[in-house]
Amino acid sequence: MSRLSDTKGDDWKGLANDYERLTKETANRPIEAMLTRANALLPFAQATGILDNGCGPGPIMARLLRDYDVPETCSLTCSDFSEPMIEQVKKRKDKATAEDGSSPWARVEAKVLNAMELEGVKDSSMSHITAGWVYFMVPEPAKALSESLRVLKDDGVLSCSSWEGSQWIDLMHLAARIRPDKTMPEMPKDWSNVDLLRGQLEQAGFREVEAHRVETSMAFDTRDKLVDMLLNVMPPMVSPSSSPLLRRLTMCDECRSSNYRISRRKSGRG
Repeated sequence: MSRLSDTKGDDWKGLANDYERLTKETANRPIEAMLTRANALLPFAQATGILDNGCGPGPIMARLLRDYDVPETCSLTCSDFSEPMIEQVKKRKDKATAEDGSSPWARVEAKVLNAMELEGVKDSSMSHITAGWVYFMVPEPAKALSESLRVLKDDGVLSCSSWEGSQWIDLMHLAARIRPDKTMPEMPKDWSNVDLLRGQLEQAGFREVEAHRVETSMAFDTRDKLVDMLLNVMPPMVSPSSSPLLRRLTMCDECRSSNYRISRRKSGRG
């Protein structure tokens, strides 16, 4: 059985440009919940160092800097094992600083780092760590958690997210209809159950662990558009399995026959 952790940094090269656009709606609620709870436990106004671990193109850091005041003395770091994702963070930084020279984005360091080995990040140097959909993606989650604990201050806060269940992950398994010899990655059970997830963090040495369910959604106009997104967003999971056209036609057919629910986007003016 393949694992989500089998993906490599370069696997996300084709996705980096469109990742935030495609996942923005799905990620909004988890990001809001992560930041709201972290701020309640230790206000970002008191932050001394913030690490966005496994940052992708930087949506969590962007939301944090938009919604919260952070001291000018606070270090800001975005790290990801995918260089293309870090390039997107740098582009976001350049855009923000070009529009506003006093933007806190000017202080953001964007680094290619492995979550299991945060090389160059000093012990007890971070008051806050955010990690959206990260730990279940690495080969050794316990090692990544240990590294996060190492760089976190004793009274610091880690705010992370995972998936308990998702229809789009279920849909990825339709590729087996095209290539029975291929198996789709499974969510690690320890990271798709609230109690087990809490146990993982406690076992790693974190104290006062909380786990909260957050319902989110992924809206699409048609099933065809949903399939197009899945085939483009998760290429490491579906390739190389048959031809792109066959993959698409088969998944579209299965979506219709399985009657997966589609939420239509609401149009409006604002």
